[in-house]
Amino acid sequence: MARDSTGRQLSGRRAAGLGQRWGRPVRCWLGILATLTLSVAFLAAAAAGDAVKLLPGPDSVPGWTLKEEPRTYRPDDLYEYIDGNADLFLSYGFVQVTVGDYAPTDGSEGWITVDVYDMGAPLHAFGVYRAERAEGVDAVEVGTEGYASDGMFAFWKSQYYVKALMIDGDAADTAQLLVEKTVDGICGAAEMPAELERLPADRRVPDSERYLKTSALGHRFLVEVVSADYSLSEQTATLHAADLGDSAKASEALLKLREFEAGSGAAVEDLLGVGVAAFGTRDPYYGEMVVGQVGQYVAIALSEEAGRDSLAELAGTALSALPDETEKGC
Repeated sequence: MARDSTGRQLSGRRAAGLGQRWGRPVRCWLGILATLTLSVAFLAAAAAGDAVKLLPGPDSVPGWTLKEEPRTYRPDDLYEYIDGNADLFLSYGFVQVTVGDYAPTDGSEGWITVDVYDMGAPLHAFGVYRAERAEGVDAVEVGTEGYASDGMFAFWKSQYYVKALMIDGDAADTAQLLVEKTVDGICGAAEMPAELERLPADRRVPDSERYLKTSALGHRFLVEVVSADYSLSEQTATLHAADLGDSAKASEALLKLREFEAGSGAAVEDLLGVGVAAFGTRDPYYGEMVVGQVGQYVAIALSEEAGRDSLAELAGTALSALPDETEKGC
């Protein structure tokens, strides 16, 4: 027998009414939960479907076809596909990868695997592409940037990083044709990430730009960092420009870096004309270092060859071109 809040027994009709009053909200919330669950599943399937559409169809290349239905891996199971390299992709904001295996229709040996990595943003795709690209590879005009090396073609465009790998066969022309057909399906202009504009163009070494989403220079507090190498007369330097999101976080990161360098036993010198709270030191691993801040940005110039004055000029040039949110009065 049902009871009310005081413990008294309720009649059948009152008990039924109480169940109805509580049952309707519960059923309503269960319905909402089910709808949300289906919506999430639908969005995930839709995203996977978009990536599948980028893969060349079964009859796109004469004499070749898909061996089986394309498969998709997401962050929770990426290790099943690229166990030794999954952490690299995850560190760049990996969303999912869709994989298609292509084989000759005549049954001959060998096949080509095409991977379409959705990295979530152009900067992320650029970052992982540059991280994987080895020195000395042959440039290929496909996508925003592309290269060919050791039986593999790779390129990035928009938020996608695409690789075609030849396995147990020699079909370079087919592999290149597959990546070209893949890039044709990716919308948007083939252009470099806008975030690279933090780096001064003058004296920048061509094709030296890089991006680290997390833990630049081994420090977890240095995030969203673009960098490039620079020619300073006959010397080479590297400039890192970090976007910490707001000035408070940037100040905190600069202070942590200063404390770390001082803790290593190196002398730390205050500098003027390099943003605010700038300092110079000699890092035992990276060599001469100059660090400064403007608003949400921190610039770090490093070199084993160049002197501190040259690095201060480089970092100061970068910071002077960046917006200072503290001047907005907000």
